[in-house]
Amino acid sequence: MVNRYFFVLLLSLLYVSNAAALQVQTRAERMKIGVGESLQVQLRLDGSPDTEPDFTPLNPDWEILGRAQSSQFQIINGTSSHLVIYNLTLMPKRAGYLTLPALCFAKDCSQPLVIEVTDKPRGDAGQNERLILEADISPRQSVTQAQLLLRVRLLRRVDLREGSLSEPKPAGVEAVVKKLGDEKRYETRREGQLYQVHERSYAIFPQESGTLKIPPLQFDGVLLGGGMRLDFLGRQQGQRVRVKSQPLQVEVSPPPADLGRRQWLPALDLELNDDWQQKRPDFVVGEPVTRTLRLRARGLQAAQLPALQPLMPDSFKTYTDQPTHEDRLVPEGLEGVLEQKIAIVPTRPGIFELPAVSLPWWDQQQQRWREAKLAALQVEVAPGAAPSAPSLVAPPPPSATPAAPPRSHPPAEVDAVPGFWPWLSLGLGLGWLLTLLWLWRSRRNQTTPLPKSVAAARPNEKAARLTVIQSATCNDAQQTRIALVAWSQTLWPELSVGAYEKLIQSAGAELQQELAQLDRHLYAREGQPWSGQRLISLIKTCALPAQTKQAVALPDLYPNEGN
Repeated sequence: MVNRYFFVLLLSLLYVSNAAALQVQTRAERMKIGVGESLQVQLRLDGSPDTEPDFTPLNPDWEILGRAQSSQFQIINGTSSHLVIYNLTLMPKRAGYLTLPALCFAKDCSQPLVIEVTDKPRGDAGQNERLILEADISPRQSVTQAQLLLRVRLLRRVDLREGSLSEPKPAGVEAVVKKLGDEKRYETRREGQLYQVHERSYAIFPQESGTLKIPPLQFDGVLLGGGMRLDFLGRQQGQRVRVKSQPLQVEVSPPPADLGRRQWLPALDLELNDDWQQKRPDFVVGEPVTRTLRLRARGLQAAQLPALQPLMPDSFKTYTDQPTHEDRLVPEGLEGVLEQKIAIVPTRPGIFELPAVSLPWWDQQQQRWREAKLAALQVEVAPGAAPSAPSLVAPPPPSATPAAPPRSHPPAEVDAVPGFWPWLSLGLGLGWLLTLLWLWRSRRNQTTPLPKSVAAARPNEKAARLTVIQSATCNDAQQTRIALVAWSQTLWPELSVGAYEKLIQSAGAELQQELAQLDRHLYAREGQPWSGQRLISLIKTCALPAQTKQAVALPDLYPNEGN
């Protein structure tokens, strides 16, 4: 029992002696570096630390880019040793004499070191600097939602093993940042030195007025070639470098005071055109035509462009598709493109003028209002084809074949028999006379107006309605539309055109809604799916127009023949 207590006491004394012998050392690979150059620092501990080191004292002047830990344990001739090593990669945050502060493990701390960080003047970039990071923005004064063009260039004349460039993060006002395409690579010469250039472009759209600030952008890389060196453990390691651009700022003004109700479109250039200016389509009542409007704006995003809905006369129905948007890359930055398709259906014939289309916009370069405009168009609408009706006129009789010229015969005898030719001529003459009599009676029956009751009682209306129901049962939208037009013309035969519009006006709200849905399905590019079942039920239950109902009544048995 005594021996065991003695052994525990001996181990405790050895632990206390090791703890008392704990030493913390700080080593730096160089005592003088430049701004943007990394520094390798090693923290060595002889012994077993009780806690992890506290690196927060480095934060004011240094940034920790990397940290690695290793340990060694040795027993030589019965004597044990434990070595813990921390390898730090530090980047200075400013120039001057910067102190590596004491780093502590609980109560055991290292000795501070002073490192000289030099600031290389930019005027010597061509001779001394291996990496240059430039940034410029234009214009330096702008308005809200207008495009700012930011270009960032990394110039290098050293080889890089790896590298990363930070993205712009505007401050001061809310802004939208769009990267423009891929990175460009080319060469340039500065003060006799050839540089490889990596260029990135960004479009920035401030959303409010104020001072837009672009903080310095930062590039972190690892050099190859001459930048390679051995670390404290003898391993080959590339030199880390960092460069920053200069900060930028732009004054952003609000829209002009005379904005009023105008759409705010601050662009470098804006064009409005359509496919009817050069060649106009043929207009026929009831047949749809498509008008395509295109809006192109340099210096704006497509999402900023408004949908186009030109005014149309009352004699035209319009069905507007959802506009398509596209952003294109141009040398000046972004170009927004909007395309709007409109299906237009004329409802009556005649000559009409389609109003001009105008869109005001703000010229960012000239700082004034301008207007994009499409001239008014004069169009002529032809009547639609009337529905075919059975002909009441008999086909004309076949034309009589002219008699062939008489052949030359030898002189006939005086008492020769006439033959059958006179009888044939007499039969043809009687046939012509009967035909003319039949045509006269048919023409008289046609020109004599029928009583309204008899005209309304014709089965054409019922047959036309049945055709509508049959087409709708097959869910054939196109044939249903044609059948509806034919049915409406049987309801209002006195209207040569416009009977379908009369049907829409006389129909109830539910039937009107169903007819409008049918037109949207036919004439809108992205029409909704259509089924004819609801239309069938509405047509079967709908009431006929008042004038037709009255006409269906039977005529009086004994009409009054005057008093």
